[in-house]
Parts: sequence; structure tokens; C-alpha cells
Amino acid sequence: MMKFTWRLGSWMLAATMLSGCGGGSSSAPLVEEKLDATTPNKSLTLTANDEGTPVKNGVVPTSAVGEPRQKTDVDEGEHKIAAPEKDSPEWFILQITRLKLRPLGDDVDAFSQSPDKQAELRRERNEQLVNLATEAIARTHKNKTEAGQRVFDLAVHHLLEAELQLALTGDKEHIDAIYEHASSLYERDPKSKSAIEAGQVLISFARLNAQRFGQQEPKWIEEYGRLARQFSKSFPKEERHVIPILFAAGQSCEFHGLTTDAIQCYATIQDQFPENPAVDQATAILRRLNLKGQPLQLAGPTLRGGYVNAAEMTGKPMLVVFWTTQAQPFVKQLPLLQELLGQIDSERLNVVSVNLDDDDNESAVQTFLETNGLNWQTIFQTDAEKRSWNNPVATYYGIQSVPLYWVISSKGNVVETSNNVRQIEPLLRKLMVPKKTSENEQK
Repeated sequence: MMKFTWRLGSWMLAATMLSGCGGGSSSAPLVEEKLDATTPNKSLTLTANDEGTPVKNGVVPTSAVGEPRQKTDVDEGEHKIAAPEKDSPEWFILQITRLKLRPLGDDVDAFSQSPDKQAELRRERNEQLVNLATEAIARTHKNKTEAGQRVFDLAVHHLLEAELQLALTGDKEHIDAIYEHASSLYERDPKSKSAIEAGQVLISFARLNAQRFGQQEPKWIEEYGRLARQFSKSFPKEERHVIPILFAAGQSCEFHGLTTDAIQCYATIQDQFPENPAVDQATAILRRLNLKGQPLQLAGPTLRGGYVNAAEMTGKPMLVVFWTTQAQPFVKQLPLLQELLGQIDSERLNVVSVNLDDDDNESAVQTFLETNGLNWQTIFQTDAEKRSWNNPVATYYGIQSVPLYWVISSKGNVVETSNNVRQIEPLLRKLMVPKKTSENEQK
């Protein structure tokens, strides 16, 4: 295996490198957001290869690939395109392209192999891609011409793409490699396309692991947030990439209950890009994430034509439920919520719900409440422009998903917030037991 280290103009070609990518440069993402971390890297899907050979279902017949042509140039009508000289940077890029178009292994029907065999073939291919890209990089890293830089960036792209795929297998050597590449490319030129792409690869690596292992290993969620914030500081001018990355990392942290990490992601948007329109949304989300201990601001029209204002409902605890008729997580949690509320005297707890359905069919919402025996006071916006996530309460607190449950003290301050009814269950159960009188306490 080949390994090299980048350091500001000095390059060393040594021994190790095998992984693949998914991040992306400032012009093309390396890993699409829809990428399934458990899905192996697939062949390119094209209608024809670079020599005009038809490609069927993303697979080029083995006979159509072959070795590079031996003649020095290729006729293209009246034009002649010079074939790259053997062992030149361009020649290695050509070999990478051919390898990516070639079926896995020697068998065109390699995908009929067992999963283990396919994984082995993909690993072998990614190792080959790493070695070819490494050779191209070694021949272009000092080339400061525009053409040389293009080849260098392309070689780095292929290297990172293969490195990420290998790192996702869990091998520490490959994981270390993508971190080292990101650091070295940044030191070489912090404003370069390749440095930005390497930073995005790191984020993609953490994001995919967070999706796969976040529940069991929260460290990946924390790493995702940390790398997103680091990327924003390293590439502050890449605003169009940085802000979506921070939002995605913040949402992931919040979903997994890492509120402090989520706050740091959204606060970075607020602090670093104060003039960007996205700051309004980040500020609203921060208002919600910092809600504990704060007085609740909630008001709006109800289904029955009334009006609810939380500020006028102090004196006993309150439960606020954000929901829609179509939200399956809410529908699944509803039986437990009903069971809990059924054991609490209505004189001891106010329940207010905020409906965020995206249509203006008031009867559908009313039918849902009646069918499920819910007599909550329900804030419902009849104005179509204030429905769904445009509900004034939702926009003020940056609400992005339902269900959401807020427990409010008798003084009107927020005690707990959660997207899972089980997390607020202990607080609700306390309301089921009558308060002990001083006489009972003496006994």
C-alpha cells in the first residue's frame, strides 16, 4: 500500500492509502445527502464510455475496456486528440476513469457474487484507485499552472472518494488517512478547492457514522457537530456550504438529545454570518433550545373560535403539545399520552395543543380530536399563510418537527421540553398523586 504526507510544498510518497470519498468540492458534492452509509459504492451509470462504447445498466462489457490504445493520438473527425503519455498525471487519471467504468473483478456479472465477495472486490478497486490517484498527485503537487492544478484537484477528488469508502469500513488506518489529508491540504493552501473538498469529506464521514451508529455511540454525533463548526471557521468565505452544514449538524445533535452541541452549531451561524437571512431561523431555534427556565410566549385562535394566551393560564401546570394528524411519531405516542392524562385531574393540569397541519381543513383536525377523545384547547390557524410551519408559534420558536411536548410550571416558566412523551412521563406522574398535607406528613 502507498501512503503519502502533504506538507506545504514538500510531499513524501511512503506506504498506505486506501479509502474513498463522498464529500464534495465547492462545485460538486462528493457524497450525496441521500447516500445510504450501508450501500457500497456502485459503478458509474452512463450511456456510453469515453470511447463511445454503449454502457448497459451502468456496466461496460469487459471487451470494451481493454488496455489503453497504443497509438499516439486519436482521430476525432478533422481533429486529433493526443493520447496522454504513459505515466503522466493525465495518464493516471485516464486509468482511474477506465477502472471506474470496468465491472468489479473479472466477471461482468460480479454483482451476483456473495455480499462478502462484492465487498472484497470493492475494497480492491478502491485500493487501486487510491494508488493511481496518489501517483497523479505526486506528479502535480508542485505544478502551479492552471492545467496542472486542474489535474491535481481531480486526482485529490478521486483519492478522497476512494478513501472515504474504505474509511467507512471502520479501519482505523483509513480513518486516520482522511483526517490527515484534510489537515495537509489545508496547510498546503487553505483557500484551495481540494482543501474545501477534504473538509467536506470529513464531515460526510462523521455524518454517515452518526446516521448508522449515533444511538449507540453518541461520539459520532458530537464529532459531526465539531467538524461542522471547524469547517465554518476554516472556510468562512464558503458561506453557501457552511450554513447548510451547520444546520444539518445542529438538527442531528438536537434529534439525539445533544442540546449543548446543537446550540453551538446554531450559535456559530448567528455569530459568524450575522447578515445572512438564515440567521433569523437560527435565532428562533436558539430561542427554543434555551427555553428551559424562561416564561412561555404562546397565544393564538382555537378551533372553536376562542383565543388562548398562556400568560393568562398561570396558577397550575400546563402541558403544550405540538402535533399534526399525519405525524406518525405523534400518532404512535398518543396512546401513552392519553393514558397518562387520563389519570390526572383536569383541575390540576391545563393542556393546550398547537396543530401544525399543512391544509386548512378544520373539520379533519376536529374529527381527529373527537375520534381520539381529545378535549384539548387547540390553537388552529384558519389563515392558510399561517398554517403548518408558518404558524406564528412555530416560526417564533424555530419548530422543525413534531411531536413536541413542553411542560410549564404553575408560574408560567418552561420546565421541560422533549420530542418523546416518555421523557416527560415522570413530571406528569407527579401530578397524579395528591399533594400531602402537613397533617399527613406528620403522620
